[in-house]
Amino acid sequence: MKKILAAVGTTVLLGAFAVAPAGATNGMDMIGYGTRSIGMGGADVAVAGDAGNVSGNPAAVSEASPSSANIGLTVLMPKMSLTHNTPAGPDSVDGEAQYFTMPQIGYVHRVGGGPLALGFGLYAQGGMGVDFQNVSTGMGNTDELTSQVSFMRFNPLLSYKVSDAVTLGATAMIGYSQCKFSLYPGTYSPGPDGTPGTGDDFGGMIVKGLNSFGFAGRVGAQVKVGPMVRLGAMYTSESTIKLDGGTARLNFGAMKVDYDAELQDFTWPQEFEAGVAVTPAQGLTVAFDVKWINWSAAIDQPKLKISNPNMAGVPTTPFAGGTSDTQIFDMAWKDQWVYALGVEYAINAMNTLRAGFNYGKSPVPDANLNPLFPATVEKHLTLGYGLTLGQWGINLAYEHAFENTQINNNAANMFGPGLEVSHSQNTVSLDATYRY
Repeated sequence: MKKILAAVGTTVLLGAFAVAPAGATNGMDMIGYGTRSIGMGGADVAVAGDAGNVSGNPAAVSEASPSSANIGLTVLMPKMSLTHNTPAGPDSVDGEAQYFTMPQIGYVHRVGGGPLALGFGLYAQGGMGVDFQNVSTGMGNTDELTSQVSFMRFNPLLSYKVSDAVTLGATAMIGYSQCKFSLYPGTYSPGPDGTPGTGDDFGGMIVKGLNSFGFAGRVGAQVKVGPMVRLGAMYTSESTIKLDGGTARLNFGAMKVDYDAELQDFTWPQEFEAGVAVTPAQGLTVAFDVKWINWSAAIDQPKLKISNPNMAGVPTTPFAGGTSDTQIFDMAWKDQWVYALGVEYAINAMNTLRAGFNYGKSPVPDANLNPLFPATVEKHLTLGYGLTLGQWGINLAYEHAFENTQINNNAANMFGPGLEVSHSQNTVSLDATYRY
């Protein structure tokens, strides 16, 4: 059975991760990892788990079955719209339909049935992406705005049950991130002065192939307080990511020039999460979590740096009016506090119902709103169902992120004061766990 799950899981993951940027939820993070967690609104840091929870609190798996293996898939369907002002008047565009697949596999084994449990997880941490076509550039044509950011993680973990009341856990996190975007790549304008090669020129760009491995760590704990209450907490360090190895094609009108590209100062943040799970009656669990995400230190002013043009006699410093080889994206994200409430009720030995609510104020300041990176949804409502059939557990979850609209009235915004982006999304998750 383990070999079958491993083979199927590897095939699904390799195929899906190749095309799997994610849509934003809590910033660029998913609200929960694993179908059970999503069904409970992400409130899981104090809830005991098995192989389906390997991407959460590493202390949670200490009481799992002697062995368990999990495979799952989440499909996220964002809905985006963009409105901005141009010299010809307001322009409104709906984003293209997108379906982002985010797979997960996990495995946990309690060594000799004792206090030590070992395991690993491979899953999509999060990301974001947009696809706006036929956007008026304000320069007499229409063009595209697209982006895809994805981040997957592999995390070997261990969990140790110190006593009947206390469990500790730790995991090393090996991440891999990819990024690409386009900003009016088919557009060139000599600017208001009508003279090519001066500081007011505009040239579109398409950047692709940016990628990076990154490393982080996570520690967690769970503490039982009496027969009905369990407390949980975990800390995740910032990932060390340097997105390089990419190319940037800049549009200079008659010339399209390719450069080497890297994106600096764009990483995944440190996080701290704490929560409580209460079982006031047989089969009923109520959980509440609070999470702090340090976006301000991870995404402030990312810098696209280019070098080594593929032809001679072309600009080597095309940005900032022809004086710099670096384009700065002033994003200035704010730290985010996320609140999650989840309920789980086992109707009987076979059927379990779940529901949850998750809220995190958008980390994107209005004055820095950029349609390429609109991680703006705030409120999420979730429902879930669990079916137990012998050694198998099958879970289904649905998540709806309510529409949130932000408006950038910053006069320095290249899309013009009055840039408006609306974002909502639906997510469906399904997984299966085998316990043996």
